[in-house]
Amino acid sequence: MMDVHICSEEAGSVRTVRIAGRLVSPATDELQRLARGALAVRLDVSQLVSADEEGLRVLESLREGGAELVGTPPFIQLLLQARRNGA
Repeated sequence: MMDVHICSEEAGSVRTVRIAGRLVSPATDELQRLARGALAVRLDVSQLVSADEEGLRVLESLREGGAELVGTPPFIQLLLQARRNGA
């Protein structure tokens, strides 16, 4: 089982946070910490394999707060859509 790997880099006013592996609840604090305080946040989830309910909640919360999700795999898109639809 692959753990999650979260890293960030800044280019100008944009902070890109890359998330790879399985986003589970213990890692969500780190994700939120890295996304905090930047003028613009881009979440690169192209290497995200799965996310538990808390991971999905945090991704959705960050997106609602203005973060841009890029490279979203189809499976993660389905999970986020199901969450928005209340499934």
